[in-house]
Amino acid sequence: MDICVTSGAKGGTGKTTFAEILAYVWRAVFGLSAGVVRPLDGGSSFEFRVVDFPAFQLTDRPHLKALLRCGGVIYVVDEDYETLHAVEVLHAALRSKALGVVLNKVVGSPGREFLRMYGRLGRVYVAHFDERMAVHKSVGVPPYRTRSVATLEMARAAMDLKKHLFRLGR
Repeated sequence: MDICVTSGAKGGTGKTTFAEILAYVWRAVFGLSAGVVRPLDGGSSFEFRVVDFPAFQLTDRPHLKALLRCGGVIYVVDEDYETLHAVEVLHAALRSKALGVVLNKVVGSPGREFLRMYGRLGRVYVAHFDERMAVHKSVGVPPYRTRSVATLEMARAAMDLKKHLFRLGR
């Protein structure tokens, strides 16, 4: 089964970081065969493929076809209107395949307006900004090995999303 992680046309939202944490939590906690793959890669032997989408436009047919084949979609987003618009357009094309929305890099408390707007797309999980998480790629440490509040919040979201996915019977 493919679980896709995307933010539509917006880059730099933390999609790859969340995808790696999601696959790690599902492997370590639930014992599932889960791994992160790119959308246009060939087949893999994972029971659950966490498909990490790059930023893409709706005119990019190969990526759109791959996204439409997904069993569920998780949006990883920022608190800005550009990301909100990109995800709303994509959500309309997908016709409610959303499992949830990870509101990433939140400083302080999230804005009510963004919680309300993203809440229309799916259940919202908040991951606060953390400097340790922000530099994990530059020092070569996997995100699930980083001791950070953001890692913990993303892991909690991964746990809840798995429970939600199996509650739906997918």
